[in-house]
Amino acid sequence: MTRTFSAMLAASLLFAQAIRADEPPLQVQTVTASMGSLYVNSALIIGRESLVLVDVPFTRADTHRLVAAVLDTGKRLESVIVTHDHPDHFFGLDVVMDAFPQARVVAHPEVVKDIWRSFPLKLERWGPMLGPQGPRYPGVPGALDEGETAVVLEGHRIEILGPMQGDHKHATAVWVPGIKALIGGDLLFNGMHLWLGEHLEPQRLAWRRVLDELDALGAETVVAGHKQHGMPDDVSSIDFSKRYLDVFEQLVDSSADSGELTAALQEAFPDAIDIMGDFLLGNSTRVAMGEMEPWDE
Repeated sequence: MTRTFSAMLAASLLFAQAIRADEPPLQVQTVTASMGSLYVNSALIIGRESLVLVDVPFTRADTHRLVAAVLDTGKRLESVIVTHDHPDHFFGLDVVMDAFPQARVVAHPEVVKDIWRSFPLKLERWGPMLGPQGPRYPGVPGALDEGETAVVLEGHRIEILGPMQGDHKHATAVWVPGIKALIGGDLLFNGMHLWLGEHLEPQRLAWRRVLDELDALGAETVVAGHKQHGMPDDVSSIDFSKRYLDVFEQLVDSSADSGELTAALQEAFPDAIDIMGDFLLGNSTRVAMGEMEPWDE
């Protein structure tokens, strides 16, 4: 009986090792926040023992839900990467930093400079609306070391691409070559109107060129910065963002004012959603038609 049990145990261990050998070295889990956090996406890059988090939500409530998702993995949070200086991607950092004090929180040096410069302006703009949902203190990432372009998770490189033009002039993306995963931050949207409130034509065209470069990576998993709940994490977000920018440019040329441009975009993308009423479309179309100055926080 002992020999039989030993043989069964050995076979079980070999089977478990074979399963582990077939598993990808890293996996990506997307956590899509609520409307209160503008449907922002955070991504967990999960290894065997540890993980890396990309971006955190706007509100404390959504960030606490993200913290729970991290805890549910049972893994150690090693690093947090912030992709760019928009508050819906970093305002919850104080919650994450309090929950995981051992985690290294980083961003590209240009992104860090942007955040320090604009944090008071952002608190003045968004603080009254957020109330108790806002940050308790400025959670600001540290800058990557000079020449550092990646963090490493269990021997696997997690590369930070950029800065480049997206919905922010200093947007970055995260590329995990070992599993062909792209976490696009606000370079990518899916099923939502794009934020073009900081853009004139040169910035819109530059963003469109960047999308071709990202597409050329050949990613198999693609996490957009914002998406409708239920949209897939695949190249459809690149395709959607490309098409939206192409159509937007065509409609700017044929529209008389922001109202006409808004109506045309709603007709072209009938299933796309907005946030806070018409925040995305309203600001983007007024800026495009010269009715207001581009946002600059």
